[in-house]
Amino acid sequence: MPHQQDAPRRKPRTNVSASYFWLAAAVAALALVSHVFGKPILAALNGLADVPFAPALAGFGLIALCSFASAYATRDTPLPSFVVAIALGMAGHDVFAPIAANKTALGALVTGSAAIILFSGGLEMTLRSFLRLLVKVALLALPGVLITAFAFSSLLQGLSLATGTAIAMPVIVLLGAILASTDPAAIIPVLQGVHFKKRETKDIVVAESALNDVAGALLTTVFLKISLAGMSIAAAYTALAASSTYRFLAEQTGYGVVAGVGAWLMLALMSLIKRRLREHHGADQIAFLAMPVAAFTAAAALGGSGFLAAFVAGILFRTEDHMLEIERFFQQVIDGLAKPVIFLLVGALVDPQALLNYAPIGIAAALVFMFVLRPAMVFLVLGIYALLPDGPRGLSVNQLLFFSFVRETGAIPAVLLITAVDRMTGPTSGLVEIGMWVILLTLILAPPFTPLVARRLGVAE
Repeated sequence: MPHQQDAPRRKPRTNVSASYFWLAAAVAALALVSHVFGKPILAALNGLADVPFAPALAGFGLIALCSFASAYATRDTPLPSFVVAIALGMAGHDVFAPIAANKTALGALVTGSAAIILFSGGLEMTLRSFLRLLVKVALLALPGVLITAFAFSSLLQGLSLATGTAIAMPVIVLLGAILASTDPAAIIPVLQGVHFKKRETKDIVVAESALNDVAGALLTTVFLKISLAGMSIAAAYTALAASSTYRFLAEQTGYGVVAGVGAWLMLALMSLIKRRLREHHGADQIAFLAMPVAAFTAAAALGGSGFLAAFVAGILFRTEDHMLEIERFFQQVIDGLAKPVIFLLVGALVDPQALLNYAPIGIAAALVFMFVLRPAMVFLVLGIYALLPDGPRGLSVNQLLFFSFVRETGAIPAVLLITAVDRMTGPTSGLVEIGMWVILLTLILAPPFTPLVARRLGVAE
């Protein structure tokens, strides 16, 4: 048996070069088709009078092909598939244009996918575990998000002045809010193969990534309602301390929880029906898949946070044995569709030349963000736990160092970038480009080394 377990680990060494070759080939091929033939292809599709939606259909088919390519090209590499999805989105900039230019279709696809991912983040842990760690998680996800957002905006302003890069103040403030959260869609797959000595180490990271996505979304939504032009960073955050803001956050939270509980009750009813019937139909998977989207929509209709509703529904619902097949299909949809849709379309929104223009400030901001701001925030809000005796209440310094290293920024921040571009009326130069540099570098640098860092720090076996 030991020999059988060792064999699969040797295989990637022989296939990794081929994987990188196919990865580069897929990106280069799509870039060639998009750049050389993209406009003629779209012109031909637009000329089909009987099928006016042909360009959008072709775009959806291309998304499916890119999802397949990114999954298999990265199979034997440490790169997450969604990093390649971003590269494919940028390579196919012209051919994805019909979807990227349609704000309604773009918003529906990306927001629906994000709701599904947040629901999945809630499913990853039990309500009991979440409540047991609530104080620690809340410190990271609430004051932690505010501190991170403020610090990143201040960093970005300093880099803007130092490099002579003109960035509008609303962009600086919004980038802090958008990028302040970690991402469960990126973190959960990385942690699946890591055997932690204490379960709470993984639970805190997963719960933080799900909850601070909601906090980051709420903070971004509030800033989008404030006229940030002419404000300083300090003034923008001072503006949060207003009765209208508190009322808005209360409504977002309250109605979001109500909608999430409603979706959970529907899921519980579905589970009860399935337990009694013991039959499986295609409609089961579709109904399960629709619940987080329904929760999001209901919360939005009430005036609440749709992302919070999706997360609440996920954390309240527990999958029993008779629902495992349905949940397995749900996870396949996340890996095969929800994540690729978000990252492909975010990549398609990026102008490669603009991305290069913002490379110095984007790369510098990402590196300081990961290796200075993140550790400083973690030790600031959770450092008190390192002073407590080692036990259920305390945290070791090595656990805090591990939390500091986990800084993946992904799906929900990507959605918020698209939302901000859609809703901002002033200049948005640098918003998507700097945001993409941070997303790319946190996804490229952190995931491959996370298991190694966990073992070296002694928090995992």
